[in-house]
Amino acid sequence: MHKKTALVVLVLLAATLPTACAGPDDRAGPAAARSQTGPSASAVEGGGGGASPLGRLYGATGAARNLGAVAFPPRNEPYAFRQELEAKYRDGLGRPPSPTFVDLEGDIVWTQEYVRYRVNGCDHPAAAQRVFDQIDGRGVSPVCGDAAPGPIAFPPRNEPYAFRLELEAKYRDGLHRPATSSTVDIEGSIVWTQEYLRYRVNRCGHAAAAAKVFSQIDGQGIAPTCWDALSGVWDGESDYFNAPFTMDVYMRGASILGRYSDRHDTGSLWGTYESGPAVVINAYFGDGGIRFDGAFAGPDTIRGSMRVSTLSRLYHFTMTRRP
Repeated sequence: MHKKTALVVLVLLAATLPTACAGPDDRAGPAAARSQTGPSASAVEGGGGGASPLGRLYGATGAARNLGAVAFPPRNEPYAFRQELEAKYRDGLGRPPSPTFVDLEGDIVWTQEYVRYRVNGCDHPAAAQRVFDQIDGRGVSPVCGDAAPGPIAFPPRNEPYAFRLELEAKYRDGLHRPATSSTVDIEGSIVWTQEYLRYRVNRCGHAAAAAKVFSQIDGQGIAPTCWDALSGVWDGESDYFNAPFTMDVYMRGASILGRYSDRHDTGSLWGTYESGPAVVINAYFGDGGIRFDGAFAGPDTIRGSMRVSTLSRLYHFTMTRRP
């Protein structure tokens, strides 16, 4: 009996993660990215010191609080992306460190908070003021409205960049933080963090969102968000003994890419899908794989059977896309 089943290590990350050389201040990729300011919300810091920014808004669970209509990823994932971006600029683009008063955690946390307010109905002054109120210990203000259903719209690029400059001044003059350094300049930080979060709130999982951003940095253009038929994070149940499982799927044209994981295994996804109710997804993990044959039972549910390459019997599955 096969003790390791398919967990998908996202071929994609290997293929798309950093190699080339273009950032927001270079010619490839950034111009388009700047036109689509990014989003996502996250955490809160208090006053001039004390608790970590990541800790307060999320608490011990790591799950984003429901502070607006738009759902945001758990705290660890945008922070992990920001660390990967730091490595990309340092090791992939060869950028030297530059001074900043906003540490990496504060950068990701407050950028997310600003954009959370923006995608939930607040204009630039209102969003910036709400964030600075949080930093000054005045609590988390409500958002200004609910986002419209469907793909999430973003503010023009100049406004989040203006906020990030204001945040720099706040840390320097208001919180009196000492200078630190980052290989990611202020413009690069705001542009690519926004892009990552734009993908996240538009149905992309962490791996797919990160891969799409690094693909842009490497000059490969702007990949679509995950509002097409298969893209997104899917949670699956099955009578297969390694279930439950998760698929983090994204499409490149008609090609299926992504990551599979269950209780014991990880692997990469592959296949082809264009349209129609029938769906075939393959998970490959080096010494075997799983073939999923299913059909849509609504826009966010797929049901069908799965066959493990090392076993003779069929198992049944249902998987549901996360909102």
